[in-house]
Amino acid sequence: MLIFSPARRGAVVLVAGATVVLGAAAPALAHVEVAATPARALATDAVLTLSGAAESDTAGVTGVRVQLPAGLVPADFRLTAGPVGWRLAGSGQVLRIGGAALPVGRDLELTLRVRQLPAGDRLVLKTVQTYSDGSEDAWIELPSASVPEPEQPAPVVTLAAAAPGATPLPRAGAPTSSAAPTTAAPTTTAGPTTAAPSSSAPAVAAPADDSGAENAGWLFGGVGIGVLLLGAFVLALRRRADAENAAKR
Repeated sequence: MLIFSPARRGAVVLVAGATVVLGAAAPALAHVEVAATPARALATDAVLTLSGAAESDTAGVTGVRVQLPAGLVPADFRLTAGPVGWRLAGSGQVLRIGGAALPVGRDLELTLRVRQLPAGDRLVLKTVQTYSDGSEDAWIELPSASVPEPEQPAPVVTLAAAAPGATPLPRAGAPTSSAAPTTAAPTTTAGPTTAAPSSSAPAVAAPADDSGAENAGWLFGGVGIGVLLLGAFVLALRRRADAENAAKR
């Protein structure tokens, strides 16, 4: 049986306690974690904070790839804080954020703005963290009945129920209902512009109709004058005949 002095017993207790604390803390530090503010389904302009521990002793973190759930695309995100020079990109359902390698041992901290959180009671963001030597840490496992606590758990955010009246926004990058009329507007106005000469054709022909009416007026006027002259001529003949008859009597 070993007998320790009080001082030695204290040292053993401290070492054992430190070992327990470090052993409990190690898995937490190894995880990639995500927090959301507000953590509510369909919340707009929400803030996501992503943190990842640097596990390599020889290489620095160079970026992350995030598998987005249904309802989210890379265009929904903006990088608002992170390492200097890092950029956000992506395609399909994969979001990529990266840049120059961080110093060896430095943990990753990113702040993102998301246009709208998805519907549902949780947000799962399977994440792969990359290093300057080409190695990767894949945090993509989800708890199951057989493995309730996986070794490489994916970051999960629990979401509260959506606010009353909250509805999904149109998907980022997709045409909205107001875009179609805007695009179609030139086609709509082009028709009348092209048809304008045809609609103005009667106006061009109108002077010909006016001149015809004017010629008709002159014609009727000439006939009237002729009738008057003929009447005067007949009247003169009758007067002459009456004068000759009177002289014979």
